[in-house]
Amino acid sequence: MPDSPDLPKMMLGFVVRRFVADLGREPSPAEFAAWANRYRNPETGRETCLFGRPISDAEAAVILRHRGRPVSARSARPHETLPPEGDVLPENVLSLDAARARLAAKRRERR
Repeated sequence: MPDSPDLPKMMLGFVVRRFVADLGREPSPAEFAAWANRYRNPETGRETCLFGRPISDAEAAVILRHRGRPVSARSARPHETLPPEGDVLPENVLSLDAARARLAAKRRERR
């Protein structure tokens, strides 16, 4: 699904978290794919493919491994949306790139 400037962005982790909350444990890729392909919208009651098309178990496995990836999401709730590009992140949100750089610097210092 191409990015649309009209749709808010959210991290894949928020989508996964919705299913984990319903399931009560970490899902397998097959369970996640089945849920995403038959997602029932709580507001309309309509069943839909959560990602705009059916996803395979292999694609679900990739999604489960990359929960920090931002995606366009029609169903993003206000507390789940990411700020627009260039906006300052809230204090409780850390940049993964900055954290990696700090860890790499610490490793170099220890050597």
